[in-house]
Amino acid sequence: MKNSHYQILKYIYDNDDAGIKEISSIMIRTHNDHRDFYSLAALLDSEYIGFTGPVYFDNNGKLETYKQVRMFQAYSQGDGSQTYDGVTIMGNKDDSYLYIGSKSIEYFNTRNETRKGWYLVAALALVTSIISGVIVSALTNG
Repeated sequence: MKNSHYQILKYIYDNDDAGIKEISSIMIRTHNDHRDFYSLAALLDSEYIGFTGPVYFDNNGKLETYKQVRMFQAYSQGDGSQTYDGVTIMGNKDDSYLYIGSKSIEYFNTRNETRKGWYLVAALALVTSIISGVIVSALTNG
């Protein structure tokens, strides 16, 4: 997972949810258009996050990525009705929210368990090294 994807996912995970306007304001925007939202659409498509606003699917149930990123761009333009490249949203003061999906919960739990495992291994290796050093020292001096 790219660091930019991870940072978005971590932000949503830490806050339980985040408004699309909030996320668009903290994202690193290199293009300042719909292309900046492909990573967000990828997380949505892979079910790492969910969205309370409109989500566009084709007849096969696959996310219409191009339409979705244009809709995210329209949200990022501000309050009120916004249009971007043929997609119109009827905005109001309330923001639509991104929320954490079940795959994200599993991802972060696995990550935390793996980290705990590495800390345990490092601690055991340190204790073993100290005990080995003491035994070797006692045997060579004795």
